[in-house]
Amino acid sequence: MELAGLMALAGLLDVAAGTGLAYVAGFGPTWSVLRHPDWSWLAAMAGALCVSFAGYFCAYRGVYGSEGGYRVSPARLFALVTAGFGGFFAHWGTTPDDLVLQEAGASHRDSIVRALTLGGVEQGTLAVAGCAASVIVLCLGPAVPPDVTLPWALVPVPAAILAWLAAARFAPRLRDRGRWRDRVAMFLDSVLLIRQLVARPPRHQLALAGMLVFWAAEIFAVWAGLAAFGVAMDGAVLAVGVCTGMVFTRRVAPLAGAGTLTLILPVAIWYCGAPLAVAVAGTFAYRALTLWLPMPFALATLPVLRRLTKGSLKGDLGHGLAGSVVS
Repeated sequence: MELAGLMALAGLLDVAAGTGLAYVAGFGPTWSVLRHPDWSWLAAMAGALCVSFAGYFCAYRGVYGSEGGYRVSPARLFALVTAGFGGFFAHWGTTPDDLVLQEAGASHRDSIVRALTLGGVEQGTLAVAGCAASVIVLCLGPAVPPDVTLPWALVPVPAAILAWLAAARFAPRLRDRGRWRDRVAMFLDSVLLIRQLVARPPRHQLALAGMLVFWAAEIFAVWAGLAAFGVAMDGAVLAVGVCTGMVFTRRVAPLAGAGTLTLILPVAIWYCGAPLAVAVAGTFAYRALTLWLPMPFALATLPVLRRLTKGSLKGDLGHGLAGSVVS
């Protein structure tokens, strides 16, 4: 019942955000855009999201198995990716990644580091895409406001170098030095693991190529959504808009970004040059598919995650009872 309520809330938040932006764009222009969609492009969007899922699956497998990592069974991995791909179940109950990695032999600490690494690779690949697209736009492409392109062109590379240097210096000093210090150390250890992935691309091509495929397919899905409503946007310009609008990805934002991404993403794309009515219609279609297309599969894998959660709770209870007997 609680899950059904959260699903309804996510749908209402997306509808509310889309309706609010349609009011800003004008209900008349928005309705004229919505009346005659090109269904072939919407079908292409659905196909792109399937490719995106395959890329995400490869990225999961590559990150969790890299550098002396852990071998996760295909059934467990599929359940994890399905829950993480749509984003809706990424925050639901106990973190599935933590449980699956511990089942594969990871410590609680290492499972958190691996999960942070996956999120870092996701955000880092998005930053690389935003940087490359901004450089292309600045050199060759049509005019886009420089307050969007310049930060993407200038910030990601120095920020990554500074993060890697800081992690190498401070992570060993903070490990096992108290609760908050160790939490910071886990984050820094994930930064160091990302550096190892980037330093050896042939060895970690599954993780890196998988995440590149994921974001390329996601950006194409948004492009197809705009094309379905009459606008074929320049690819590099759209990439800048999508990277800017993904302030919080589905994996990070509560309820898979319901409301927030539906509000921010079309505004960012409009700021990069698309008509607001088309940006609202196209991104709403994208958001609807990313939320609801994987939902049946995510619901089907919930029993796997629930069994893991129950096993974890029983283990914790058993340790607690053993501790009580000893004391």
